[in-house]
Amino acid sequence: SSANGLDVTSEVVSHETTQEILVFAPDSDGPWPVIWAMHGIDGKAADMAEIAARLAREGFVVFAPNFRTDMSTQEGTLDAVRDAECGYRFARSIAAEHGGDLDRPVTFLGWSLGASFVLQGGLTEQIDPSGEFLTCFGEVPRADLVVAASGCYYEFEDAQFDFDPSGWGNKDAAVVLIAGDEDTVCAAWQSEDAVVALRAAGYDVELEMLEGADHFAPISHDLVDGELVATPGDAAGEQVVEVILASITAQ
Repeated sequence: SSANGLDVTSEVVSHETTQEILVFAPDSDGPWPVIWAMHGIDGKAADMAEIAARLAREGFVVFAPNFRTDMSTQEGTLDAVRDAECGYRFARSIAAEHGGDLDRPVTFLGWSLGASFVLQGGLTEQIDPSGEFLTCFGEVPRADLVVAASGCYYEFEDAQFDFDPSGWGNKDAAVVLIAGDEDTVCAAWQSEDAVVALRAAGYDVELEMLEGADHFAPISHDLVDGELVATPGDAAGEQVVEVILASITAQ
């Protein structure tokens, strides 16, 4: 039994066009709003399990996909996009079976590389207009709310990127960027600059700065000997949950 919220069930689902997806849902009658939660580079769905379960306790159905993250080749990049988009489309197709209500605002939540994915994936209205490389399901609505935490929008290690949202769509979506002021992987200035670029492109964007938080704190984790270790109840993670709840309520 959960001391601070609803009891939660979790299971693994997949489709022939997707990687495995973790589903966290309240163990009681819904329907509940849906959250799509994406991990970081070289990561896995379980990295998002702590925050996903925490959100499910508050009354959400959370789908946390595994997606391939080798972006060093064009094929690898296409695999990542396929995994992300086909996973999202599949999640929508089964949301009702898990108590999800797609008539309520749909939230995209991403951390680290996932932050970049949910921004572009949540705000680009047609992911594959030609239908050439996505053969899964069909086009589906984009996010109503995008929450992007600890993103490397301009640089990561030795790589540099163009962050240009001017050609994206879905201008009605609400966008929240979250950064830790002690993040040494994706420094907070990257989120600050991305907010400026998104506002210039016409988006309604808020920035939430987490004091004393490193790269891993927003998803309630710490990096110990190269491994992610869950830190349930951590202040930064709780703050992120509160931000998400408030942002969804405002929709």
